[in-house]
Amino acid sequence: MKIGTAREKQHNYGLAVKAYETASDRYNDRPEIASTALYRAGLAYDKQARTAEYDQTTAGQAITTFGEFTILYPNDPRVTEAQKNITALKLEQAHGNFQIAKFYEKYKKWNGAMVYYNEVLVQDPNSPYAPEARKRIDALKQLTQRAAK
Repeated sequence: MKIGTAREKQHNYGLAVKAYETASDRYNDRPEIASTALYRAGLAYDKQARTAEYDQTTAGQAITTFGEFTILYPNDPRVTEAQKNITALKLEQAHGNFQIAKFYEKYKKWNGAMVYYNEVLVQDPNSPYAPEARKRIDALKQLTQRAAK
């Protein structure tokens, strides 16, 4: 745990995650330590995800880690906070995919744009970006059908 904390202070979130995951695995017979380690791994992934503007991989890892935490430790008082983090991360993923879709659309890469607008709907169909993504998908489908004729 101390190694993970030290790595976080150095802003080396990848190594912090590894240290926390090691602690969670090593002390799985001690739920108070294992749960804290797993939760802190999720937080470290979350911090790392916030530094990556277009790479959604780390956000996905944070969501998975927080999800595992809520399943393994459903009575932990931090479950509510983990669920809030998952919601915020999914919103951030939707935003990132929406921005990428707009980039593809700007350069008339219609199929690429549709892929990323669809990802907005897959990541978080209830996000504030979802209605506009649906509209853009419909408009791009019509545009590509007209172009194919």
